[in-house]
Amino acid sequence: MSDESPIFAPTLETERLILRGWNLDDFSTLATFLADDEANRFRGGAVDRNAAWAYLEGLAGQWALRGYGTFAVEDKETEDLVGWAGLWHPARLEEPELCWSIFPAFTGQGYAHEAAGAALVWWTQIEDQPAPFSMTHPDNIASQRVAEKLGAVRGEDFVFDGRPSFFYRHQIGTREEMVH
Repeated sequence: MSDESPIFAPTLETERLILRGWNLDDFSTLATFLADDEANRFRGGAVDRNAAWAYLEGLAGQWALRGYGTFAVEDKETEDLVGWAGLWHPARLEEPELCWSIFPAFTGQGYAHEAAGAALVWWTQIEDQPAPFSMTHPDNIASQRVAEKLGAVRGEDFVFDGRPSFFYRHQIGTREEMVH
């Protein structure tokens, strides 16, 4: 057993959002989102509650295992969980992906850009971290726009989990350069 304490997500704030660690109270909202086939069409479709639980365990557990992960994103004013953003790094990836997902009731408000931008700035403040990448489904125009607005450069397309994906490499620089 390690003497090291687990690492928990810091809390980040933007103008409208709070990015925080995951907790049990997030499960119901997350499970409802993950059960929506249309909302998850770019991720391979809906999953049941058991798979949603495993997903939440992965989101929360990555902080303890890697020292970074995805943040639960909530609206500052309403305290509604609106989605997630941060660094996702499962064992099958060689490097972390900057990812984001905003629940359908909250899309179109700029939350993805705001949350992913805050996570990217936080990531660059950790010493010696590589510039993350993002991947999007070719039909996910909204996520492609977020990646481009964050200053990511499109790279070579690839296949991930059997699905075609567009590759974007983020740049490490000043906050103004990264989040414009």
